[in-house]
Amino acid sequence: MASTKSKTSTKSKSRGPTQGQNSAVINPYALAELIAGRRISWKELSDAPRVLEQLLATPYEELFDPKYGGPLYIGHRLDERLRLVRERSPLLDIEVPTKGNDLQLGGMADLSQYETLRHVLEHADLKTLLDWPILCFDVSRLSRLEVSLRLPDALRNVQLGRAFPASILKAITFDPEIVIKIDFGWTPPGAHWATAGTFFHETAEFFDPVQGAVANCYYIAALSAIAWATPFRISHLTRATGPNQEQFNDMIRFYKPDSGGTIDQEIQMTEAVPLTMSGDFIYCRSSEAGETWPAVYEKGFAKLKTGTVTDMPDITQTAWGDCVYATAQLNGGTRQYYDTASRSADDLWNILRSNCLSYRTFNPMTAWTYSTGDDSPDHVDYSSAQVVGSHCYTVLGWAYRDCKRWIVLRNPWGYFEATASVLDATISMYDVSWWRPITLKNTDGVFAMEIGAFKKYFAGFGTAH
Repeated sequence: MASTKSKTSTKSKSRGPTQGQNSAVINPYALAELIAGRRISWKELSDAPRVLEQLLATPYEELFDPKYGGPLYIGHRLDERLRLVRERSPLLDIEVPTKGNDLQLGGMADLSQYETLRHVLEHADLKTLLDWPILCFDVSRLSRLEVSLRLPDALRNVQLGRAFPASILKAITFDPEIVIKIDFGWTPPGAHWATAGTFFHETAEFFDPVQGAVANCYYIAALSAIAWATPFRISHLTRATGPNQEQFNDMIRFYKPDSGGTIDQEIQMTEAVPLTMSGDFIYCRSSEAGETWPAVYEKGFAKLKTGTVTDMPDITQTAWGDCVYATAQLNGGTRQYYDTASRSADDLWNILRSNCLSYRTFNPMTAWTYSTGDDSPDHVDYSSAQVVGSHCYTVLGWAYRDCKRWIVLRNPWGYFEATASVLDATISMYDVSWWRPITLKNTDGVFAMEIGAFKKYFAGFGTAH
């Protein structure tokens, strides 16, 4: 078995309640489906990354770190300390030309007509080209010089503005300049509120919650952590508001963090959630078709966050938050935060296992990445590792295979698993009353990362119990 030796005891390293890192990233697959206007069978595509590139108007390798200013982080930016902060998206003010075609990509004419750089510089939009940042300067190919430049923000925003019309932007990011004096409720453009199935198919399971087209990964990861570690906490509390139970309201209890279970608010609402006109989910959905509890729990959280008295809360206002705090809002537990930079891999391994029984976390646990790879001690490249910057994951437990120590995590997108130092095997964890096999080869967002790599790519993890 692996060594449990540690230079510093986990007890002395444990922190009391504090504010964790706020994370925010949109599920790219849900966003792409919203733009396409239909469901996409991602597992059946021969080249899913290229489809994402086309629909999200962004190179695939620039999608997963906010330093590139990509569409998954709309409504947020990195400040001077490389911390992700909320901002009103400048795309909301872009006036996209109503006429145009692919020859005018990003407001620029077809550049193939120019024979020399001198002629290119005569173009009105390209007069500042000599000042654009260099991404790649390659002289390795004989007789050729290949230079890649980054577009200025103004031109890049025009590109994104064409890919994300106002109707999409208002569905995925909150606009603080829109003030509703009388709260009649909120509906995303081109959408409607309706019920979309039954609350439970069987019961709450960790793989049910799948994040939608809003940057609330922290809350969806927390939902999954609760459903995995304490499944009885997710419950269907309902009361009749009409004859014969044909009309009813659900109630979701939210707790005061660090209170030991003191109720903060009991939110009541119907099970109607925002759907596209074709009946597809825009925001959180279940991995099981026709099941709605994750979407209803997201709606309840939106009512808590916004304080609205209507049955149609603004889901976009759930973007950006602390996954451990969100977990404590779901169970009233006491928060514990553990950063990775100040701890050895042995420390992290011991803390993880102290919150597990039979390989499985019994205290709801979540983990988060650095706000950007540049903020990590190793200046990691998130794209090449298929790890997402400023993102929250659910921690399911641990495994010991091939004389290595692994931490088992789940991406709340229900897809897109890390490729750096991961285990390719089937493992089993004791799920309350039986041994649940988890096949890491399946494309479902679950993967096991070697503990040393976890220390490198992840900023911290925490529990609420």
